[in-house]
Amino acid sequence: MRRMLPREGVNAVRVVVGLLVRGDYEELETLTEGRRFSAAEMADAIAGRGLDLIDPPEDAYDAVDAVEVTGTGPAAGGRRAFGVTFPLWTAQEGRSALALRLTLSEVMDGVWTVELDAIGAA
Repeated sequence: MRRMLPREGVNAVRVVVGLLVRGDYEELETLTEGRRFSAAEMADAIAGRGLDLIDPPEDAYDAVDAVEVTGTGPAAGGRRAFGVTFPLWTAQEGRSALALRLTLSEVMDGVWTVELDAIGAA
């Protein structure tokens, strides 16, 4: 079910995108607890495309594509979780065909964990 992503969830997306744009893969690995991607795998996923990531326009965060997920992972027990697809921007293309796929889970009121599920074609 499509839902409006809470402000804290949008902020988590913003943090992940900012770390990718800056190439701070080790910090992003720490944030995501390295669940699916190591820092080296993130770097390879970006560098292998030959594109330079840039910050998206601020209004890109106004319409984050989020689908509510229920009954799995840290969100079990009545907590919310969302699957998020967010397009990346590059110096070469502007809005790119590349996108992030994330799972955001609310572990306490207003506190979210982030899992990086994929970096690839939208």
